[in-house]
Amino acid sequence: MKNKGFTLAEMVAVIAILMVLALLSAPFVKGYIDDAYNGKAQIFLRQLNEARLNFEKDYPGTTVSGEFNYTATSGGCNLDGIYGKDGEVPPDVLVNCNYLKVPTELRGRYLFGVRASCICKNNLVVMRGDTEAGAYEGKCACFDDLGQLYKEEIK
Repeated sequence: MKNKGFTLAEMVAVIAILMVLALLSAPFVKGYIDDAYNGKAQIFLRQLNEARLNFEKDYPGTTVSGEFNYTATSGGCNLDGIYGKDGEVPPDVLVNCNYLKVPTELRGRYLFGVRASCICKNNLVVMRGDTEAGAYEGKCACFDDLGQLYKEEIK
């Protein structure tokens, strides 16, 4: 009687080959995932710039400035008592006033700011890769006065 099927040795060999292929491809997959998150963050950066422009147009005399602290909740646009010097307001007001929604998957991966500390020259809207940003950790992307996106690495 002939047995049809695989022997234990054949199955172990196939599993070992699949494991080696998985280990070799893991860094490439992680790179693609990092690139996807970075692309989404740059799209959000463009949206942040548009929200900043719209807010400053709707509320003349205000300037959005600072870093997101991700504690804002959309729903109430109360500007009483949040003005700083020269009419500065924190960027969280863009979320509170429904100009912008921060994607939750970008929190902890990137730090976003408006006129915030970053080495980019003439920056208006900036993002910096945080600890979970993978290949983009410590890199800074900015919009300049002309709305052009450029990147520089933080030293």
